[in-house]
Amino acid sequence: MSRIDYSDKQLQTMFGKPIRPSISISLEQISTEAQKLAGKLSISGVQPKLSVRLEGNELLPVARDGQYILKPQTQEFAQLPQNEYLCMQMGSQFGLNTAHSLLLELADGSPAYLVKRFDRFKKGNRMEKLACEDTHQILGGPDKYAGSHMQIAKIICNYCNFAPLELQRFYEITIFNFAIGNGDAHRKNFSLLTNQKGIVALSPVYDLVSSRLVISEEAEEMALTLNGKRNRLKRCDFLAFAESMQIEANYAESKIAELLALSNKFTDMITKSALTVQLQERFLEIITQRLNRLS
Repeated sequence: MSRIDYSDKQLQTMFGKPIRPSISISLEQISTEAQKLAGKLSISGVQPKLSVRLEGNELLPVARDGQYILKPQTQEFAQLPQNEYLCMQMGSQFGLNTAHSLLLELADGSPAYLVKRFDRFKKGNRMEKLACEDTHQILGGPDKYAGSHMQIAKIICNYCNFAPLELQRFYEITIFNFAIGNGDAHRKNFSLLTNQKGIVALSPVYDLVSSRLVISEEAEEMALTLNGKRNRLKRCDFLAFAESMQIEANYAESKIAELLALSNKFTDMITKSALTVQLQERFLEIITQRLNRLS
């Protein structure tokens, strides 16, 4: 992976100082470290992940008071860190409130995706935790892929202080996930965060990834049903979804228009990304096809 030159502002936002920290562990050691901390971490998912914190200028794995989540490359899915970082940057370009993230290199030079925890804040010398609950926890049941986008919309209505605004955000996330080919946006990918003032809102967006890019035979276009469907979705389905959430038609259409207007910018971001040329070309095919269906 070619080294990405981040601005001092990006590094300051991530680490509180304009540094590029070192990581003393390799890809091979990630699984070992994760096993050491098994049962002590609350990070779910099948991808090996580590909770890390910044000590001086080095990122170290920790069992508690983690400030970041480190996600390395996997054997199953090609260039997943590069994929997720790119999708998060594209989401930010669209105006989504994304979690702060970077691509870094492990000790052996292999890429890893680093995301800053948004449910932690520093109070004196201690890390304090904000209340954060994903919609799978709220809905219950064993299957995180069960249910619909409308069920999540109802959770937003029931719990968020400014529900109409959060429903608009949820709509924007949904059309973006469709555009990038994210068929893995299940119930654990949407969370409600309570800030220090007690305001409940959708958390910053996380786990944005083009699953279609790494699983070409992926069966579903969307992990959760939308307008009663998971496949063959079109513009009218998303507008109907917006209407069901009582989002004004003009707003819903304007957000699709904003997404379509970013086509050239997305092309530029993809072709300049850390993905291989082959995956860049495949991603361009996916997003072009999806945006055409939203036209």
